Amino acid sequence: VTALSPGRRALLSLVRRSRHREVPLRDLQRGKTPPGARLGVPFLLHDLLGAQQLLSVPTAAGPLLRLAES
Repeated sequence: VTALSPGRRALLSLVRRSRHREVPLRDLQRGKTPPGARLGVPFLLHDLLGAQQLLSVPTAAGPLLRLAES
């Protein structure tokens, strides 16, 4: 549990800093792992999608991850 919170914060901050608060899934999977994401990006992505903090939007270029509005 102690490794989950910093990883979530790291990925969410990465998405928040992006241009329209959305990032292609391909870029997150290929890019460098953000500091604090010890559990791995695929695990954290599944966790954030399940917690509905990120939304997956299908596009012609592949899935796009968008920050859920709260």
